Amino acid sequence: MAVTPISFKVNACLFDVDGTIIISQPAIAAFWRDFGKDKPYFDAEHVIHVSHGWRTYDAIAKFAPDFADEKLVDKLEGEIPEKYGQFSIEVPGSVKLCNDLNKLPKEKWSVATSGTRDMAQKWFKVLNIKRPSSFITANDVTQGKPFPEPYLKGRNNLGYPINKEHPEKSKVVVFEDAPAGIKAGKDAGCKVIGIATTFTKEQLMELGQCDIIVKNLESISLGGYNAETDEVELIFNDYLWVSDDLQKWWFTCSYE
Repeated sequence: MAVTPISFKVNACLFDVDGTIIISQPAIAAFWRDFGKDKPYFDAEHVIHVSHGWRTYDAIAKFAPDFADEKLVDKLEGEIPEKYGQFSIEVPGSVKLCNDLNKLPKEKWSVATSGTRDMAQKWFKVLNIKRPSSFITANDVTQGKPFPEPYLKGRNNLGYPINKEHPEKSKVVVFEDAPAGIKAGKDAGCKVIGIATTFTKEQLMELGQCDIIVKNLESISLGGYNAETDEVELIFNDYLWVSDDLQKWWFTCSYE
């Protein structure tokens, strides 16, 4: 059923990577299966099921603590795009949306991923997307998702920390596909755009923390940047679900 396009204006956009910009889960699943081949105690399928959105280091620390060495994890993750990259594809619409954000006169977006810096940078090379200068990875935080630290750092890097007295002056959205990241974004004071690539619309709705849910990024476009208000408009030409709260407080509808 067709929906009426809607839009709202924000000061900044924060993006997860895996499942949000690139569908890398099959590649990461292949990595976990290889990692567990010589470890009888390591249940790769269980780790694949529960750890999406986690830092790899945190998953290894929990399920294979003898290998919880940061340099080793960085090395292992950094090899994923080369070894298993053939299993990964672009989230539809992500390359265009990211490239359009790069064309704005002021940087309005940041990455905040649970992946290591080496792996995340390589995914951007695979997709031929210029990385934003604010590029938060697992190497940059003490507490990864579901803790809000990655998204708080993204907000702060772009100059839009939480402003409880004047929230209208620091409107930030998070693009996420995973429960851990959705919680992190919400706890960082952001509105959350749920991407139904890894989990279904119903599963994302059950979390109770998404403000709008879309199938992928094909339906989202930019309406331009207003230098006076320091806002960029996000236009949703299609969506799967939207919260009453977002409709009431955030929408600037300009369509018949």
